This record gives sequence, structure tokens and C-alpha cells, in this order.
Amino acid sequence: MDKLLNVSYPTFILIFFSLLVTGCDADRSGLKPSTGKTNELLVVTNSEATWKGNTGSEISGFFGQILEGLPQPEKTYDIAHIPEPNFSQMFKTHHNIFIVDINPSFAQPVIETYADFWAKPQRVIKMTVADEQTFLNEFEQHKEAFIELFNANERTRAALAYGTIPDMKIKNHLLNKFGIDILIPQSFFVASETEDFIWLRREAQQFGQGILIYFYPYTDTIAFDPEQIISRRNDFTMNHVPGPVDGSYMKISTFEPPVTRRIDFNGHFAVEMRGLWDLEGDFMGGPFISYTLVDPRKNRVITLDGYVYNPNQEKKHLVRQLEALLYTLSFPEEQKK
Repeated sequence: MDKLLNVSYPTFILIFFSLLVTGCDADRSGLKPSTGKTNELLVVTNSEATWKGNTGSEISGFFGQILEGLPQPEKTYDIAHIPEPNFSQMFKTHHNIFIVDINPSFAQPVIETYADFWAKPQRVIKMTVADEQTFLNEFEQHKEAFIELFNANERTRAALAYGTIPDMKIKNHLLNKFGIDILIPQSFFVASETEDFIWLRREAQQFGQGILIYFYPYTDTIAFDPEQIISRRNDFTMNHVPGPVDGSYMKISTFEPPVTRRIDFNGHFAVEMRGLWDLEGDFMGGPFISYTLVDPRKNRVITLDGYVYNPNQEKKHLVRQLEALLYTLSFPEEQKK
């Protein structure tokens, strides 16, 4: 169980982000599997008025913001609300829970975060504050840390589900040829590969998903420049990811520039990129997400890239599935440590 947080702001942020890596050390093996829809957040308030006021608006506006990098608007989280008196045991197994307690007896705000408290995997965050204005102030300062914790829990949940159906042949191939360990489910197959590139595909009846993994020598920090990341991806896909029409190939769409941010990716500095892909010479397209980082063992850049094709349908869940798989990356040396 994660510890109670009632500390200064800088320390609070550091502790929160450390929890993304360390997780919960307590033995919670007897817990029931968590419930709830994928990318859903259960919000609990101690009064209906709290939810209908500015507090509820801020919560739903932030966690329900439009997810970047998709061709059509889709909310980051679907929000479900329940008043605290109705927060019975059946709701406590939800995988993402955000509790707001407006309590005038608390002179100082208290923020608590728990991993796997009532169920597993689960993330529970509770804010206890004296009044609405205090909540708004505290929420504004810490909301980015909150959403990172919920995002991490979504990835854990998806990875656990896929972990029951790993493709050991692909897993061992990636380990032996490229020196990386990553979870790939049985529904994927190797579409093509070279000495520094591999394309894994999943083709369902209604949609397609793909994972691109490629490597090139690390020379300097220009490798993290967004234009460089785009250029490298386009080079690899032009040569190795053809479309259905002769001469067509995948590329990053110029219709709407990708968005990037610098992140901690499993303990490694990385650049996350979200955007749209399309085909040069054809009319297919969809969203992609990628992570570019340096493999210090071999002084090389590695990019993990997941893309989705699901025309005229929602794509958020499919992208989040790929995000969870990409986050399972590790290097053999790290596993030994």
C-alpha cells in the first residue's frame, strides 16, 4: 500500500512520480480482480452538490479531456460518478477511483494514494480538503500527477490481461535477435523484418493493429528532436511498410502535426509522440503512438511504435492496448538487477 501523502508540493510530486515506478510493495495477492470498463474513472464525492458544482466540472473537464493524437474526438476517461453514501462494496473493486471529501474539520489538505487497496490492479486517490476553493487549488497543482497514476494503472491492467496469452516464439525472437524483452500477444505475427527493424501485425475482422520496432546508432541528442523522429519513422515505413496499392507506403500525416512530450519511460528518458499516419499513394490512415529512447548498452536509439487502423470507429481503446504493450519493454540486464 502506498503511504499517506500530506507533504509539501515539491515532495508530493516527486513521491507521486516515484510511485509510477515502484508501485505497491505490500502482498495483496488475495484481492479480487478489479472491475470497470477500460479507460473509465469512478469519482466519489460526499455530496451531490459537490459534483454538480465547480468541483465536478473541474474533475470531468480534466479527466474527460479529448485524448490527443486521434482522428476524431474521444475522451481520455469516461467518468462515472457516485455519491459517497452509495459507495458500497460492489463499487470499491473499480480499477480507478478518485474520492473527494469536502470536510471543514481538516485545516490542511490531505492527499492519499493507494495501489491495489480493494482490488487488483487498482489505483485509488483521495483528496480531503476543507472547502471547494481549496480543492480547486490543490487539484490544479496535482492533477497531472493524478492522471499519470491512473494511466499507469490502465497499462498494468491491459498488460496483465495480455500476459495470459503471450507469444513466446515472438518474445524469444525479439530477445535473441534484438536484445529486448517485450510482451506480444499470440494474435500478432511478424509481417517483415531486417537487421534493425521488425513489423508485428494483428489483423482482426473489423480493425488492425501494428507494432514497429526499429534501431539506429545514437550520435547525439538530436535523436530526440521531433523532426528527427518523424524523419526516421518515415524512412523506415517507406522502405518496410507498404500499402495495398503498388508504390504506396505508410507515412506520418501532414494534415495535423504530431504532439510530443518528454517522459520517464520505465526509468529511461524518452520522447512520446502521438499523431496520425496515412498512406502515400492510397487512402488509409489512423492514429499512432511512439516512444523513442536510447539503449545505453549498445549506444543505439530504439523506437517503439504502435498504430491502429479502424475506419469509422472509435480508436482510443486500441491505442491504449498498444501503449500498454510498448510499456512492457525491458532489457535483459535490467531484469537481472
